[in-house]
Amino acid sequence: MQDQLIIDTPPSTARTISVTVRCLLLLAFLCIAGSMNSMAQTSENLQVPPPLKLSDTSSPRASFEGFLRNTDAAIALWRARAPIHEQALYLRAAALSLDFDATPYGGSLTSQIRRVLLLREILARTRLPDPASIPDSAQVAATGLTSWTVPGTKLRMRLIETGPDAGEFRFDGATIENLGLYYRRVKDLPRLDGGMDAFQEYMDRIDRLGVTEEELATRLHGIRTFSPQATLDSFLFNINAAYRIAGATEAALQADPPRMTPEEALREQARAEDYLDRAAAAFDVSQVPIIQRDDARVEAALQLKEILDRMLLPPLEAVPDAAEVAELDPTQPYRWRLPGTRFEIERMQTGPNAGNYLFDAETVRLLPASYAALKDMPYREQSAADLLSEFRSPQLSPGFFENYISTPGNLVPSTNILGRLVDKLPNWTNMVISGQTIWQWAALAVTTLVAAVLCWLFFWGAGRAHDMVPSPLGDWVSIVPPLLSASVAQEAMRFIDADVNFTGQEQATLAMSVGVLVLALYVWAVWRLSKAIGSTILLAPTRSRQSIDASLIRIVSGIIAVVVAVGVLAVGLADLGVDVVPLLAGLGVGGLAVALAIRPTLENLIGGLILFSDKPVRVGDYCTFGGMSGTIEDVGVRSTQIRGIDRTLISVPNAKFVDMEIINWARCDKMLIQATIGLRYETSDDQLRYVLAKIREMAHAHPKIDNGTVRVRFAAYGGSSLDIGVRIYALTRDWNEFHAIREDVFLRIKEIVEHSGTGFAFPSQTLYVAQDTGLDESLTAKAETEVDNWRAHNALPFPRMTRERMDTLDGTLDYPPKGSSFWAQAKAKSEETEEPLSKTAETGTKSR
Repeated sequence: MQDQLIIDTPPSTARTISVTVRCLLLLAFLCIAGSMNSMAQTSENLQVPPPLKLSDTSSPRASFEGFLRNTDAAIALWRARAPIHEQALYLRAAALSLDFDATPYGGSLTSQIRRVLLLREILARTRLPDPASIPDSAQVAATGLTSWTVPGTKLRMRLIETGPDAGEFRFDGATIENLGLYYRRVKDLPRLDGGMDAFQEYMDRIDRLGVTEEELATRLHGIRTFSPQATLDSFLFNINAAYRIAGATEAALQADPPRMTPEEALREQARAEDYLDRAAAAFDVSQVPIIQRDDARVEAALQLKEILDRMLLPPLEAVPDAAEVAELDPTQPYRWRLPGTRFEIERMQTGPNAGNYLFDAETVRLLPASYAALKDMPYREQSAADLLSEFRSPQLSPGFFENYISTPGNLVPSTNILGRLVDKLPNWTNMVISGQTIWQWAALAVTTLVAAVLCWLFFWGAGRAHDMVPSPLGDWVSIVPPLLSASVAQEAMRFIDADVNFTGQEQATLAMSVGVLVLALYVWAVWRLSKAIGSTILLAPTRSRQSIDASLIRIVSGIIAVVVAVGVLAVGLADLGVDVVPLLAGLGVGGLAVALAIRPTLENLIGGLILFSDKPVRVGDYCTFGGMSGTIEDVGVRSTQIRGIDRTLISVPNAKFVDMEIINWARCDKMLIQATIGLRYETSDDQLRYVLAKIREMAHAHPKIDNGTVRVRFAAYGGSSLDIGVRIYALTRDWNEFHAIREDVFLRIKEIVEHSGTGFAFPSQTLYVAQDTGLDESLTAKAETEVDNWRAHNALPFPRMTRERMDTLDGTLDYPPKGSSFWAQAKAKSEETEEPLSKTAETGTKSR
């Protein structure tokens, strides 16, 4: 109720009112002071209600009399500034006569206090019935009475039939909801008891308990929308308040001399804008693009007010209130149409406004055309019809919309420097062309030119900086121009919208165009950002630009850039009002067709990702694949590049390369030496044993052969030879060293075979014409003697050599071979005098 005090008065009238108010306040103070003394004397005579049964509400008489008695006692104690706990007992007892359960904000203590006082003031101006004529408990029991109305009023009590309060008579929800309306009808009438208006006194007191819901809504920029009546009433009240404040502020600034400072004008303009925003909150703009919703709300509010100012308002009682809509099924849609129009107030079923009553989206769509069709019609005459409608604020706001769309700034043009400048322009600049004035079109052209020049300077400067600084700093610099350009475009649009005040379809088209431009700039910035991040990672000192990780980083950064760009694009298009669901569905179908068309490319891309995740090879690894061998040089988006042994470059598609059997030689911990040695069939058993034993001794003695993997066995009878299978592992991971070790092993095997007196078998048939000297008898005897000696001493190394023998032989051969340059270097190094820095004992283990 407090916001109904917003009025416009001339200074002389204001002074008169001020003097009158002071006199009334002085009189009230004297009355209160007198009442305090009398209250102190009579408070002891008040019948304090029991704390557990505050009031009897078993019949209309008991409930009605209890309400009057307890309310008057609470008011008397409040005026006497009695302790709160004493006031609270009577206040709670009075509130029990009202059914707040079906009332908006019924659970609010401040709402209950206000409504108790409103009801008491209405009754104070009404000729009350004789208490004996009010039905008591006996009459209720005898007649089955369920409701009673105060004679001559619409104040009705109903019997509560269910719930914890069943059997009690209370003023019903419809009565409580309309108390404000009833009070406005009778507030100018004197109280029949000659007393002061307790409700107005309470509202004027700064120490009242809490703030009203109306004040909370005002401070929190909200609006009462719990019924069609509340929505329409609040809409008219708030928009008229905005009109009055804005008009008074503009008039004060235009006066000579000004009656208001610029700072005061800005504060008043902020108040007017708050009221206008609350009026605009009565519209459902969910079907309007997000970037246009604020402007659409305000313009819809102003256009609807212009239409309502040209027609008679419906009586307030004809608009459904909260009590009426409370009886409806909340799950069913509900609409109320403004008489004579197609404008409807709808109960929102979903979204953040669910349960609130707003002018629906169809109304918002119809308003521009409806206003255009009615704007040449005259405003209605201020007459008794407005008073009969009984809205809180039925006044007119002539020219509000036209003034809003043709002046700079929002509501008070003179608070804006552009407004003061426009006042000095010739009158012809106010000519309207295509919905906007000439000066507004000129401001748009100048703003566009300045914004374009700034954007060009950003890109030009960033291009120069990119060429001057090294990568990846240049890539990071390249992100700045699109971001700055997007900010410039948004600020330019804000200036055109808020200061130049473009409105209507022209503003919507301009906002859409700027939104598309800003969205494109953000997508561009995202793409450049992904490139900058990728280049920064690739330039890390621990990563080669040719490694498989580098290739994957390029791939993944590109994919992420596309995904993020599509996400930004989808969100931006949704803000612009584009339904992205069909678009995404179309992209899905189109993407499927494109995927089928570029299936091989996608397979190769996925193959590259698999190569990264499984890492069967790395760049620089030597491998064998598909019967070919080579060194991996690069793993790209589509193919893997391999340098063959013949120095040719082999390109294998990733999808095919992943499916191959790949032997990665770079991953082996030791390298296999495997061979089959064929001896002549003339070789005796002991000669064969000799060769086997000596090869095994050589393998165990070799410092570059893994002792635990030595396997030298008589393997097979070949077509022309006795076959000895040799499988040993060289302790190296270097390819060249492996070949050197294998060569040394094969040379030592050749010496063993020759010293055993036998020889290598030839896989071909040979016809000997010369006389065959046969085998060397002395060497044969020597080998056989040594084998006999092993047998005599139980040292025959079959089926395998003993561990003691292997340990004895371990590393006893010279390697590198004696006489080689490596052997000489190793000997010279061993003769050097060592001066260790630590006395820690060496483990003595042999390097493998």
